[in-house]
Amino acid sequence: MRIGLVLPEAPQYSETFFNLKIKGLKESGFDVILFTGNKNKKISDLEIRSAYPVKQGNIFSQVIMFVYVILQSFLFSPKRSFNLFRFEFKDGKNFNESIKSVYFNAHIISQDIDILHFGFTTMALRRENTAKSIGALMSVSLRGYDINIYPLKNPGCYKKVWENTDKVHSISEYLRSKAVRYGLSENTPYKKITPAVDPDKFPLAELRKNISSPRILTVGRLNWIKNYETAISAMKLLSDDGVNFEYTIVGDGPETERLKFAVYQYNLGDKIIFAGKKSHEEVKELMNKADIYLQPSFEEGFCVSVLEAQAVGLMCIVSDAEGLKENVIDGETGWVVPKRDFQTFKNKITEITDMSYVNRKKISDNARSRVVKDFKAEDQKKYFKEFFETMTKKP
Repeated sequence: MRIGLVLPEAPQYSETFFNLKIKGLKESGFDVILFTGNKNKKISDLEIRSAYPVKQGNIFSQVIMFVYVILQSFLFSPKRSFNLFRFEFKDGKNFNESIKSVYFNAHIISQDIDILHFGFTTMALRRENTAKSIGALMSVSLRGYDINIYPLKNPGCYKKVWENTDKVHSISEYLRSKAVRYGLSENTPYKKITPAVDPDKFPLAELRKNISSPRILTVGRLNWIKNYETAISAMKLLSDDGVNFEYTIVGDGPETERLKFAVYQYNLGDKIIFAGKKSHEEVKELMNKADIYLQPSFEEGFCVSVLEAQAVGLMCIVSDAEGLKENVIDGETGWVVPKRDFQTFKNKITEITDMSYVNRKKISDNARSRVVKDFKAEDQKKYFKEFFETMTKKP
């Protein structure tokens, strides 16, 4: 079976979820081809096909490229090109929009595949008819941005995606239920497959006996949905109480300047460190040195960083964002507190620093054991194998 995986670009080393997914599929005997939105260097033995550029050079060169790709597509893949044009036209698009769709999808319709899988639901937009135009099954993955953010700005955007999707993969029950509210049929087959961790690569860290001066960590892109303001406000309360702490924020993003200014206004520059973007190995080193992991997000599909922090045995405090409530068991593998409630975040940090080593060790071991039992990378490979092997056309 040949699977076409559609992603914005070839996954980087740090993108554990997609790398494990691709590796697992290949080890399970699937032939995998990666379709990306931009030019990529060939990685390992994975076959990659990049989309033709939408804008390149001057108008003349753009026209030449467009005509060349369209002629090539209709010459070498005439039935598929015509099918796609016809499906697009039937959906109400005019001639220009329909022919542009052929150009936009030319790198995909030229390939023989059995299943076209979109790693993000947003990647299926403008490609809703691509799979059926080449006689392939279509599946999509539901991830946080796809369901929590994009539909808010673009109501009804997934109507055609849902109509053409044969099977759905979701990283949490929460995202699937929310997708149903956005129009996904309850009858569309789906499977929950969470992110996973290789326990050997995230060994249990040694707990410090005394954490009265806690080392606190958060890893994630610096954007509004991660809600770093709550964490920074909680740090201000800790500082006011005279707690000597160090809070490291790993990542970059559009909110960097604003968050740094908040730290400056709170006079916490000596306690809060913006570490910038780090490699996967560097993040593991920081986790091994930390005591407490915070995730104060407004919304999360699941959050692999929290999973990795639990594998290491950190004391995890997360918000009650729906995906995080599936990730952490409150009071057993960590703590779940109300989002936006910086006072409760601060109180929980204080509670943990006052907690006995024996009780912290119990939470740490619980977290590690659950990751090893329920979120192993080897199990994820098996689940994706079953996901694709059991795919069928919608009735």
